[in-house]
Amino acid sequence: MTRSILVTIYCLLFSIAGNGDEARVRAHELAETRLLAEWVGVPEEQYTLGNAYYNGSGVPRDHLEAAKWYRLSADQGLAESRYMLGVLNERGEGMPPDYIEAIKWYRLSADQGYIPAQFELGNMYALGKGVPQNYAEAYLWFSIAAASGHEESREERDNFAGKLSHEEIMQAQARAKKMFENIQQSNPLE
Repeated sequence: MTRSILVTIYCLLFSIAGNGDEARVRAHELAETRLLAEWVGVPEEQYTLGNAYYNGSGVPRDHLEAAKWYRLSADQGLAESRYMLGVLNERGEGMPPDYIEAIKWYRLSADQGYIPAQFELGNMYALGKGVPQNYAEAYLWFSIAAASGHEESREERDNFAGKLSHEEIMQAQARAKKMFENIQQSNPLE
């Protein structure tokens, strides 16, 4: 089937939700996204389709379907999808909560320099979700995200500094600096 025929078919399927111009435009966009996600395997489009299912935007809200699309994209290395798999697993949306799985996905995303994942890793260590509670590790991940300008991470880092000894802070800062540099080298800005 040609691309235009597939887009037309998807447009017809998705346009049932509404008759207005906005609904038709959204249906067309979703159809094209689905085509690129499913038939071509473009990770950014798979992520977009995952978001559509996660939020119920133009399609019925379905966290299992969202997870499917995020996983396809995450397996191709998209940090945003890896983060969203962490979110789904941590919150138990569409599946039982699995903090260990959430940590895995957050860490993969954080290592790619995705700031929200770095912040969530800090939270997971702070609360002991999926890992032993460790304020020094929480401080480390909040520090890494703060180094990229994430204000909430800076505030959390500063809050946890009061729970650590001077030596623990110095060690965490040294590790955070080295990890931040490695992340920056592995994921240069485009």
